[in-house]
Amino acid sequence: MDCTALLKKDILTALPESDGQKLAFLCAVTKSRGGIDVYKKSTSLTYEFDDKDEALAVLDMVKEQVEGDVFFLQKGTQNNVTFCVQLKDKVASDLLKKLNLSRYEQDGFVIDDGVDYILSLKESEDFFAFFKGVVLTSGQLRFPDENYSNYSMQIKLSNERYGEAIRQKMTDFGIDLKMSETKTNYILQSRNSQEIEDMLAMCSASECVFKLNNVIAERDKSNEFNRQSNLYMANLARAVTGASKYINAIELLTQNGVLQQQEKKLRDVAKARIEYEDDSMRELAEKLSMSKTSLSRYLNRLLELAEEENGRK
Repeated sequence: MDCTALLKKDILTALPESDGQKLAFLCAVTKSRGGIDVYKKSTSLTYEFDDKDEALAVLDMVKEQVEGDVFFLQKGTQNNVTFCVQLKDKVASDLLKKLNLSRYEQDGFVIDDGVDYILSLKESEDFFAFFKGVVLTSGQLRFPDENYSNYSMQIKLSNERYGEAIRQKMTDFGIDLKMSETKTNYILQSRNSQEIEDMLAMCSASECVFKLNNVIAERDKSNEFNRQSNLYMANLARAVTGASKYINAIELLTQNGVLQQQEKKLRDVAKARIEYEDDSMRELAEKLSMSKTSLSRYLNRLLELAEEENGRK
């Protein structure tokens, strides 16, 4: 069950509100979706999104942080549109510096990887705002369904050091993300439902938390049913297996005319064992109004008689 769209919708309805948190959020978005182009003294910063609502949310937030023009563009065909937010020259440079993603050194303009900034985030709310930006632009959320058996939160990143910084920071909140490498990306992932719930809470993703809890409750109910069903079937199998040896003995004694010669109580026990083949010892004892010990004694007597009969053969 791919819940990524619901997760993104949740985040877009709970965007950061303070300036510091907006900058943290934009830093993460810029790392994931921002393309920086520097040529001589010209700098451009272009964000690219597949989703128009994401692009417009970032557009509004960027406009609050800069003085100058911010452009909104659409590229591609009607069925394959990319929505772009673009800043140029001083406007782009100023925003990158404000986001701790660039600096000026003796060699000129230097693009920063953002790792030191991530590790410097001391306030939980500032890091949560940053994490919202990471998840909005790079996250995938899946819950179990008939086609997928696991809970999964994945974050796909292009830089190992950047991913390791996020992974390290998440340990401060008791979340142990695993990092793996593919041919083109680094993947941070958790398959622990409690960790995923904590991450969704960081993102203020209330609808996703509600859906996750419903999935967990349904699976718990199903697991309990399966456990009870398996227990019942195991008990039934034991009862049937245990009854079969007595039934075989009773059938042998009946065929050879031995059972008919025994006392009435023993014949009643034999008859009940045949009639209630699937009953447990406790259930059969209740039907015969006797203790399990007495029932066991009579049944064992039937086994002894059958063994004697087999010995005569």
